[in-house]
Order: sequence, then C-alpha cells, then structure tokens
Amino acid sequence: MKRNIFHSFTLAFLLLIFAYPLCAQKKSALELFNQAQELQQQSRWFDAVDLYQEALLLNPQYGDALYNLALCHYALGSYDLSVQYADEASKYARNFSDIQNLKGLSLISLGRVNEAKDVFSQILKKYPNDVNARFGLAELDLLDGRLTVAESRYQDALKRDASNRKALLSLALVSAEMGKPEVSENYIRQALSFYSGEPEVHYMAAYLSAKNGDYKTAEQRARSAVLINGNFDKAYSILAGILYAQKRYNEVIDICDFRIGRNRDSVDAWYLKGLSLQKLGKNEDAIETYETGLSIAPQDEVMRNALEQLAGSYLSIEDSRRNIWAVFHSAKAEEYGRNFDGIAERYEYQKALSVAPLNNKIRQSFADMLERDGHYELYLQQLKFIRENETSAESEIQTNENSPAAKRTREQIKNDDAIEVYESLLRNNIASRWNVDPFYLDKTRWNIGIYYTKKPVQLFHTDLEEISALAAKDVFNGVPSAYVDVQSEPVSGYGEAFRLARNSGRDYFVIFTASETERTYSLDAVIYSARTGTKTSEVHVYRTGNDCMARALQRFRQGVLDILPIRGKVLRNVHGQLLVDLGKNDGVSKDSEFDIVRKGCVITKDSGSGVSYNKKDFLGTFKVENSDEEISEGVYKKNGFYDTLNVGDEIVLTKNPEKKETSALDNRPAANVSGEPATEEARKAELESLKESLRPASRESDLIHLIRTII
Repeated sequence: MKRNIFHSFTLAFLLLIFAYPLCAQKKSALELFNQAQELQQQSRWFDAVDLYQEALLLNPQYGDALYNLALCHYALGSYDLSVQYADEASKYARNFSDIQNLKGLSLISLGRVNEAKDVFSQILKKYPNDVNARFGLAELDLLDGRLTVAESRYQDALKRDASNRKALLSLALVSAEMGKPEVSENYIRQALSFYSGEPEVHYMAAYLSAKNGDYKTAEQRARSAVLINGNFDKAYSILAGILYAQKRYNEVIDICDFRIGRNRDSVDAWYLKGLSLQKLGKNEDAIETYETGLSIAPQDEVMRNALEQLAGSYLSIEDSRRNIWAVFHSAKAEEYGRNFDGIAERYEYQKALSVAPLNNKIRQSFADMLERDGHYELYLQQLKFIRENETSAESEIQTNENSPAAKRTREQIKNDDAIEVYESLLRNNIASRWNVDPFYLDKTRWNIGIYYTKKPVQLFHTDLEEISALAAKDVFNGVPSAYVDVQSEPVSGYGEAFRLARNSGRDYFVIFTASETERTYSLDAVIYSARTGTKTSEVHVYRTGNDCMARALQRFRQGVLDILPIRGKVLRNVHGQLLVDLGKNDGVSKDSEFDIVRKGCVITKDSGSGVSYNKKDFLGTFKVENSDEEISEGVYKKNGFYDTLNVGDEIVLTKNPEKKETSALDNRPAANVSGEPATEEARKAELESLKESLRPASRESDLIHLIRTII
C-alpha cells in the first residue's frame, strides 16, 4: 500500500514538473496577435496567418485577428478567403469601413465588380470622406480603362491627406501609365521622402525607373529595398530583371540561386535563371533549369514555350527528351478530346508533334483523331509516315538470316490493313484520276511577318514578348497556305516594322504585344498591309485561367486567318476542265466560285482586308464540281475571246455555297476576295469576335497588379 502511495505521489510530482513549463509557455490570444502583427509587417504572410489562426482558436470572436487574417489572404491572392474573413470580422470588429473596403477590393479581384461597387458606394454614403472607398472606386475605373477618372480620385484622396502612401504610389503608377514620366517621378520622390524606411516604396520606385529605361537608378532603388528588408523577395526579383535587361547574366544567376536557396518553389527564379544560362550559351544547363522549374509549376506556359523553343533550335529531332516533353501536350489533347473540343485537341496534338516529330505513339493518336473527324486522306498520310519512320525497335525484327518472317505488333498490323483499305477506297478519287499527289503541293499563298515591341520591364516573365511572338509563329505551323516568320529582335515601332516587312516582300505584317498577370494573359495585334502600310485589322485577346496563353494564341491565329481570302492555283487545264490545289480542308466545296487571275497579279487592297487585281489580269471564272480534301476539279469559263490561262495562274474565292460546315478546322484562310467571311465557321468567329470587342475593357494589368499590392 505504502509503495503504491509513493508511486502515485512520484507520478503526480513528475506530471507537475513537465506540465508547469507548458502552462507557463502558453500564450494569450493578444500575445499571438501582436507576434502575428510583427510578421505581417515583414510580409511574412504565411507565418502571420498561422499565428492569427492560433489566436482565433483561443478567441473565435477576435475581430481584429479576423480582419488582419483577411488582409493576409488578400496579400496572398486568396481573395475568396479574404471576403470570408472580412464578413466574419464585420460581426465583431469596430473598424467597419476598413473591413468593408478590404472586402470590396477582394470582390474586384474575384471579378465580382458590381458587388464591389455596391460595397464602396455604401461606405461613402455612411462616411463621405472615406479615402479607401475612393481607392476602391479608382481601381474599378482602372479596370474599365478610365485612367483619367482614376487619377482624379487619387488626387482627391491626396488633397484629404497629403502624405497618404497609397495615393502617392498609385498616382506615380497611373501617371507613368498615362505617359507622364516627370509627374510620376515627382509623386515617387514625395513617397520616398515620407516613407524612406519602407522597402515597398523603394520597390515601386525601382519599377518606375526601369519602366522609363533608367536601369541605373532602378538598380539603386531595388538594392535599397533589399538593404532595408533582406527578406523582401519581390525586390530581389525585380533587381534580377533589371540586371538581365543590362545583360549582366552571371549576376542574374547569382540572385536567382540565392532566391531558390531560400525558397525552392520560386518558379520565376528558375525561369529567369534558365533564360540567363541560355543567353550565355549554356544550353544544356538552361534545359535542365527549365525542366526543374516545370516540375514545380507544370502549367507555366511561358517557361514551357521557352524550353520547347530552345529544344527546337538546339536539340536533334532524335533526342529522347523530346518524347518526355511532348507527352504533356498529348495528355492535354486527350483531355480536350474527352470534352469534345476538337479544335483544341488538334492544336495540342500538333504542338506535341512539333516537339517530338518522330513519336509514333502520339502520331498514331493524331491519326486516329483525323479518321474520327473524316479526314481520311490526311489519316492515310499519317499512317504512311508512321510506317516509313518506324525506329529499329518498332520495325520488323528478323528471326534469322534465312527467314524473312517478322514479328509485327498489333498496331502495325492494324495500320497496314488500314493503309490497304483506304488506298483501295481512294483509288478513284480526284488525285488518282489526275495522277497527282496532293501532299507534295506547295500551297503557300500568304507571307506574313510578326514584329514585336518590348517593355523595359516585366513583372512575371522576362522576354514575354519574344517568347509569345515565337509561339504565335509556331501556331501557324499547321497552316499550309501561310508562311509566317518572326523578326528575332524587337522593333522600335511601326516605322521599323513597315520598312522590314516591305523590304522582305511580305503581304501583311503584325505588330504584336503581350502582357500577363498571375492569372491572365492578353495579346494585342495590329495587322497592316506590307505594300501600303495601312491598317487592315486588329486582334485583341484576353484570357484567364489555365491554358490562357494557348487559348489566346489560337484566337490570334483565327483572327489572322479570318481576314485572308481563300487563294489557290491552277494545276492542270484540259479542255476547260481545271484541277486546282484547293479542297475541302481549305473551305472549298461543290459550287464554290472563283476568279482566275494572271500569276503574280493578286495584291492586297490599299486599305482594309481582301485582295484586288487589274481587269486586264482577270482571265475568267472557275466553279467547283468535285472536291476532295486537298484538291478540286471544275469548269473554267474564260474571259473574252482568247484563252490565255496558264498552269500556275491564281484563283481567288468569290462565293461559297450557303451550307453548314461538316468539320471544325481553324487552320485555313476563311475570307472571300473582299475579305468578308466565306465559310459558316468564319461567320460564327466574326460574331464571337464582335461580342468580345463589345465587352468592357476590364482586364488586369501590371498597373492594377501593383496597385493591389499597396495595402
């Protein structure tokens, strides 16, 4: 009994010894809140969130903790959580206007613009002089492109508080966007005088100096930001971008390695390091760096394009790594196929095959898609390519010297049977009757140049414009009628682009710009006649979410093709019966009508889309009677008494029969001689484009992104 009592006292004593420090170390909700505040001021958002949540476990009705938790989630871009915590905070905290203003800003970021406007309006009804509500309305103005209105709102706020940090920085950013660098510099100097110890102010100052091309001042200001706060990652990021613009690539790599060492998930650091290694000619190291970055962020479209462009120019087509990268696109193609999005599916398969042209498995999937969509001639062509280019491992395996027997896979047997069947079915088609192989025809009719302008600084992906322009060229790889090329260096503007395009003998040239935020991608392209320099058309695309860059580039391709008239040439002329190099895949069908024009005499119109030619060069008309996928035959009606038509003369579509398309293709010109939509698909695309252009110009930008970071 005494022994049991002794053990009980001993156990109780030990528990008291170990429990006492734990009780003594337990912090109150207020202490956790104060510690979280310190972390929040250092922009250590995740750590601050953790402590605020601990404080709320002790006191679920802690209004100030809920409000600051909403602030942290806003800074992290978790806008839905920011709204949720703001609503909770409004039940317990007293600072009603601050909470509601934060909720309004979060709603803007979520795209719930009307709700945000109502929130700010309600605040101003209750508090007419509330500065932050005016900031919220100013951000709505910026989203709609009303820079002047937004500027006046910020100026009004500054009148109420001459040292207001957000007003000064916002005015500096807006003035720079409006092309008023002197005014912008005046505001940023005021901000620096009032808040010289805040790294965010030096960061904004560095950005504005870089935007003006003053890299020396920008570097000084960025270094000031990191000296004040050595943990301010954004300042290191912009400093690396400034050094990259000055071609100091080794220093850029050092900063990127420093950032990666602190946070291996710094995707933009991997990207910029890869670019710098590429500029130094260390291509293998660059590829390895891009691969690591993509293993962390596989959906980073810009980095993936950078890797694929480097691989295309540097690696042989037999390199086995190509197959690994191509699988990403083939998997996406299969996903689009399951969702019945044939155009996107085709795009991804073509992208995969541009990365790994010898990948028979992906080519087989692409071929199966073509068969499914009724493109039997193209399907047969792909099967023959697979058979002719099988690798030694996939090709016939001889059993011994005396036996020609070979082991064939089930897929090879199936393809051989399909080739035999389709060759038999197509034995009496137009190509067979005229003894022409349509897949060896040169169908190029349009010569288009893409020229890009470049911003002095990009917040997310350096060299975005160059990579986007090269990607825009790549999307035309599956368009046989158009040759598209990219000027390797940025142009200063319209004058240089026009001179280069005209000297190169192009039909059209495109001045291309691209921009992005964390969740959006937009491109603006103005298309000009290379002969006269007049504007022909514009394409403005804004996409959000996953694959936004790919979807924007597809829309750009469609916007260019929609203004190009369907053109071909005469292949044969036998007693008024013509064979031409246009078919169903080119948007041509029975009863399509064409003008025939002397070779080399079709020119772009002086202004607007479409083509023109002299009456003396008009040779007659052509009407399609039968059409296969790539070629057609029909009747020729000459113009005048003499038949002056020669093989090689051009045909231009004047009229297409009114009928619905049977297949969805967006890789062909789609206009008639006047530049008007010639196919049902083109008419639908024009309506969609019109709807898109009528939408409000509410798009995120560097300006809005930076203003949102000013808390």
